[in-house]
This record gives sequence, C-alpha cells and structure tokens, in this order.
Amino acid sequence: MDPAHRAEAEAAVDRLLPRCGVAVARHTLDGPSGRIHYLEAGGGPPVVLLHGGFGGAGNWYRTLGPLSRRYRVLAPDRPGYGLSAGGAEAGTAWLDAWLDALAVERVALVGHAAGGALALAYAQARPGRVRALALGDLLLAEGATPAVAPGAPAGRRWARRVQTWYSGVAARFDDRRLLAPEYLYYLWCLAQLRPDQDQRPPGDATPGPVPIPAAGARTWPAAPILLIWGRGNRWTGVPLARQLHARIPDAWLRVIEHSKGIPQLEQPGEYNYAVMTFLERLTHE
Repeated sequence: MDPAHRAEAEAAVDRLLPRCGVAVARHTLDGPSGRIHYLEAGGGPPVVLLHGGFGGAGNWYRTLGPLSRRYRVLAPDRPGYGLSAGGAEAGTAWLDAWLDALAVERVALVGHAAGGALALAYAQARPGRVRALALGDLLLAEGATPAVAPGAPAGRRWARRVQTWYSGVAARFDDRRLLAPEYLYYLWCLAQLRPDQDQRPPGDATPGPVPIPAAGARTWPAAPILLIWGRGNRWTGVPLARQLHARIPDAWLRVIEHSKGIPQLEQPGEYNYAVMTFLERLTHE
C-alpha cells in the first residue's frame, strides 16, 4: 500500500466514525492472512458485521451505533479490503483465528452480499460457533450463475476524476442524498489506496454466488437465519430471495422498500430494526 494513500484512508476512517453516534474504537490484530483492521463498540453478546465486496468496515457506520447499545459489535475490514492486509484467498480461516484472538466463543454474524456469503460459509464450516445469521442481498444462483451489475474498469481509469467516480457510486443507491459526505470520502480514499478494486456496490462477489438449496435439501446450517433484501436489488431480485426463503426452514425474510440492495445504508432505520428484532428474539428462546 502506498504510505500516503494509507494515511489518507486512515484519516478518512477517523472522520467517518463520529457518524456512528457512539464511541467506536479502532484496532489491528495480526492473523494468518496478515493484519486485520477492525472497529469495536458496545458490550454484551458479540455480533460481527461482515461488509460486502467493496469499501470496508465503514460500510456499517449506520448500523454499528444502534446495535452497540445492546451488543458488543465487531466490524472487521475483510482481508484484502479497507485497511486490512491479505486477500480474498484467506477463506474463513482468518475469521476463526480472529475470533479466537478476541476470545469470542459463539457469535451472531451479520453479512451483506459477499460478506453474507462469507458468514454462511463460516457457519457451514463451524456450526457450533455461530448462534445466528442475518444475511442481506446475497448473490444467489440456481442453475446458471445470474448476471451481476457491470462493474467499473479496473484501476484508476474509473477513479481519475472525482465527479465521474461520484456519479458512478451514487447511481448504486436509491437516494444519493442520504449518503454522508464522510462516507463518500472514505470510499474515495479506498479507491486511491486499492486502485484495482471497485469501490461500488455490490463489488466483488467472492466467495459467492450462493447456490439455492434444492427443494427438501438440508444444506444450510440449523442456526436461526434472517434474510434481508432491498426491493430494487439489481444483482439478485426479490423473487429469488423468496425462493431461497421457502427452502430454508424457519428462516425470516424482510424485504425493504426504496433500496437498490444496500439497505443498511439506504434505509438504516428499517434495516437496524429488522436485525435487532431478530437478535432480540434469540434471547427469549
């Protein structure tokens, strides 16, 4: 990483954190895939937020605060994203080692898009460690892999001018006026830091797409599952989400209006209420 761009990205994270509305600590931890940068707030049962294939832990700036009033919320930059080292080839081993280092035995995982696919893969590999899954706007596949919204050209060719970059990012959200300028600046700094990475939703699909189970198949973990979908999701529409929901016993499905597939940023009130209601239900079962 270029030191000047990393310093700018570090400063951008610090500028964004007050938008969380609570005290948020930044940490780094060495793991098998390299150094992991993560955010932490609150106390109580642990909840891990896993961002999608763009941006980093800052993608959760509208969720981290509300959840931290009841939970210990941990939001890492996945390997190869944000300020973390490593790459997507890290699989789930880094998550296991990171939770071990933090002395977290059982956890609820909340993931968006590729982060949700990662959460699911981890729950399948370590079912005893995951108490619940809240998965949003996954890239799904049944038979042929579905088409994904086209990404930007790699590298600085798409990030060269702020105006061009901004219009490309803003078009991915239902209402660009809802995005905090600190968040857009954060994504811009990551675009400079990681020029071969598209900092626009949905970003990279790794480790997706997620196959929809066949009717009657029990391939998903037995943990309680919440599915959250934006009505205007362009990479996996609501009909596929409903099909997935029908094939997972006892799963919840919440469809959020006025969202192109990033409801935690576009409609944070509805998104956070859905996740918190789901997690609160677990304490009474």
